[in-house]
Amino acid sequence: MTTTLLQNLNRHTNVRSSPFRRARILLVLAALTMLGSCSTARLGYSNADTLAYWWLDGYVDFRSSQKAKVKQDIARLLSWHRSTQLPQYVQALTQIQSTLVANPGSVEIEATFKQVEQFSQVVLLRALPELTDFVLTMDESQKAYLARKFEKNNEEFRDKYMDLAPEKQAKARFKKIVKQADEWLGSVSREQEAIIARYLDKHPPNYAQWLDDGIARQRGVLQLLTQIQTEKPSREVAQTMVQRMILAAFEPSEQADRRAQSDASRVAMQQLIGAIIRISTQEQKTHAQNKLQDWIDDCKYFVGRK
Repeated sequence: MTTTLLQNLNRHTNVRSSPFRRARILLVLAALTMLGSCSTARLGYSNADTLAYWWLDGYVDFRSSQKAKVKQDIARLLSWHRSTQLPQYVQALTQIQSTLVANPGSVEIEATFKQVEQFSQVVLLRALPELTDFVLTMDESQKAYLARKFEKNNEEFRDKYMDLAPEKQAKARFKKIVKQADEWLGSVSREQEAIIARYLDKHPPNYAQWLDDGIARQRGVLQLLTQIQTEKPSREVAQTMVQRMILAAFEPSEQADRRAQSDASRVAMQQLIGAIIRISTQEQKTHAQNKLQDWIDDCKYFVGRK
């Protein structure tokens, strides 16, 4: 739903593999994944507790003693999300519908980026006590399981993207962006495809850099877990440590060159979106507005439901 806007765009600018960054995808499933239809969205959100548990278990392999509490924590978080966050998503999506009509520029698109990031951060911070409780119960075998999962993901990323020749990487990226634009607009025109091609000429995919950034964040997570297991801090201190890592996932890189690259990519993506929207036909804009309306209807359907 709402967060899909940012999720689609961030695929071209940054890859973040921290489980704190990615946990928001599972814990509010329908808000964070691309759902093609009203019925699919409702089916996904109706089963979000099960899907979230399944996904998280694939990263840490819950012990029998942890399973019941994790399921209860997910259920409570989803209940809170339905009653407090979905109404805000309705407002945000409605505003995006209005903005779309007026051909948004970089300022309006950046505002959407920031709003979606804020929604994501709110969810993770809401889950902070539960995340802390779980981290404090993790053992060495679970940390090793998580490390192996990270490495498996990294290998899949290398196989899918980095083993391609540069020209094939660019072609695959072009097809992916066009496909995502098609999902929003119904079908992109030759002129819109040309805009995307020019964007990729100036901003070719940097898979190696994205992977390096992801591995650095994974290393940070594993180091945090090791520190907590070694020092055995109080719950309050551990929560502060976890909170610091969550907030860091939303901060720009401390390295000036990386931060400059990220900022430039973000601006370029906003310009690309604005350029595509400006030459969109009324039919294409109607398609996008209908898609947004489907998500609005889905949000309204689930508000307050148990």
